[in-house]
Amino acid sequence: MLSKSVLAFCLILITLGTLCPLFEIGRAEDIATVYIDPPLITGLAIGDNFTININVANISHLAGWEIQLFYSSHVLNAFALAEGPFLKSVGNTFFPIFPPLGIDNNYNSTHGRVYMTCAILGKTTGNSGTGTLANVTFQIVTAGYSTLVMPEDTTKLLDNTSGNPQPIPHTIINGIVVVVGADIAITEIQLPRTVVNATVMAINVTAANLGNFTASFSVTLYYDSNEIATQAVADLGPSSSRLLTFTWNTTLIPKGNYTISAYAPPVIGENNVANNRLVDGWVVVTILGDVTGDGRVDILDIFVVAKAFGSKRGEPRYDPNADLDNNGEVNILDIFKVAKEFGKKDP
Repeated sequence: MLSKSVLAFCLILITLGTLCPLFEIGRAEDIATVYIDPPLITGLAIGDNFTININVANISHLAGWEIQLFYSSHVLNAFALAEGPFLKSVGNTFFPIFPPLGIDNNYNSTHGRVYMTCAILGKTTGNSGTGTLANVTFQIVTAGYSTLVMPEDTTKLLDNTSGNPQPIPHTIINGIVVVVGADIAITEIQLPRTVVNATVMAINVTAANLGNFTASFSVTLYYDSNEIATQAVADLGPSSSRLLTFTWNTTLIPKGNYTISAYAPPVIGENNVANNRLVDGWVVVTILGDVTGDGRVDILDIFVVAKAFGSKRGEPRYDPNADLDNNGEVNILDIFKVAKEFGKKDP
């Protein structure tokens, strides 16, 4: 369900500078890195909870830190905050949670904020290496995506080895959460035949719900840009599909080659619309008796019907194009129809 969406989100990640630095974590670099782990969170539904770690890598003598984390409050709500083990593993720490510190899901009209600070108590050289500074737990409140951003101007890492706290240069790797909501799709079109001769043809279309919510929508079948029919799909549950059978009366359709497609208009909250349309196959509308679709009735048509003679739908020799009366078997009536029109050409 994420093909187009994943591409868009990756572009966002690149814009935020969050992909390339991932490959730097764990290298022996001089610069410290503060990063969200995992950086890309997918596969969640509304109501799910998840926890991120705010980690530090390649740090030397960290004695204190301050971080503000911003997120879309329309998509996420934070509800739990805890200190990680990195600093408290080397001494007693001060990790306060009182306003304005802590969680504020209504920081402004669009974003929530988690404001965190921590310091080792007493005289210490701090801790070096890689580890977790804090954990934040969120709940999904609606479908969409939310960046998890730690602005550089609000992120502080401190070295207190000299007794006078000094900032530690660092880079930041932000994160993103992708929540799939509505996603309907046309997954298959089944054409029983590719040549029709002024007859009625049944076309099967499979509609699917790839999202997390029950969806109601419509599906329209087309030949080229012309509508054949529309059917309603009511209350299709998540991860399920439904087979729709359309009836196409080609009696009054001008002769020619036509492309068959099906389309389902997007539903509310749907971001991935690339799979809402499926173009799958073509049909030749031609004169009666023309089984091969070349615009004439000749020995080739007799041969095709004769080859399938005596077969029924579902059997290996059955050819739906040779079943001129569309009754599920190729018999003498089909031979008769071709023989009666023998020698005719499409004007």
